[in-house]
Amino acid sequence: EPADTKPKTKWQTLKSRFPHGVNWGVALWLAGIHVAAIFAFFYFSWAGVITFFVLHFVTACLGVTLGYHRLLTHGSFKVPRVLEFFFSCCGIISGEGSPIFWVATHRKHHALSDQEGDPHSPLEGFWWAHFIWLQPAKSNEEVQQLLSRWAPDMWKDPMHRFLHYTYPIILIASGAALYALGEYVIGGVGLSVFLWGFCLRQVAVYHGTWFVNSATHVWGYRNYKTRDQSRNNWWVAFLSYGEGWHNNHHAYQRLARHGHRAWEIDITYAMIWTMKKLGLAKDVQDKVPSNKTSNAKAA
Repeated sequence: EPADTKPKTKWQTLKSRFPHGVNWGVALWLAGIHVAAIFAFFYFSWAGVITFFVLHFVTACLGVTLGYHRLLTHGSFKVPRVLEFFFSCCGIISGEGSPIFWVATHRKHHALSDQEGDPHSPLEGFWWAHFIWLQPAKSNEEVQQLLSRWAPDMWKDPMHRFLHYTYPIILIASGAALYALGEYVIGGVGLSVFLWGFCLRQVAVYHGTWFVNSATHVWGYRNYKTRDQSRNNWWVAFLSYGEGWHNNHHAYQRLARHGHRAWEIDITYAMIWTMKKLGLAKDVQDKVPSNKTSNAKAA
């Protein structure tokens, strides 16, 4: 009989991306945290709101963009070991997984950006790139191969191995600590502080990161010609402390500075610059190329 040459439907294509089924742990966690975030608005307190903004900065800026991304993934600067541990823990309580797993996934994205094998390209669908890509289950062999192939430096590091195995405990403990802070230290607002500072804050941080994966490969302008579809997007930069200048980053990925024009505000780089002036960061890669319309060296 002749082979079936009918094109796959969108459902068949999506289903093929789940060879091991759904990672129900991830799926239920994300669904639960989004539902819980809604209840924050029914348990308002100023302590909760302040906790939200403080921890949004600590986890999204210091943890994910400065720590996981620019420090650990790209080596854009160096810090003392104790600060590397601190920033890694800030990233863990963002809820975005262990430092090693995050770094390995992102390095793979850069190597295969908008090509076959990219973990989260919008060419496979906007919502796939935004969050569905997180849902497929992975075998232990696939996870081990990902970590050893794309983050061998961190996998050999005892500190990061420890954080990889203990990150769920650290994350859950941070939520318990927030409840205790609100209930027993501030007094009587434990649930409010937990819902605002843990649940709603995580949702806000998630989508700030996810829009970098999805929106900045769809909408925006380009300063550089790269082999992918990366774009600079001001509102994503606002939500993610400077990560939205994504075309700049894909063009010169080792730079600690993602905003290459005067008006491309990059709060994360401002933090790195401040650390440099205080002697807390060294070997900062921040020399922006002068020709912003030339072909980029790397995607």
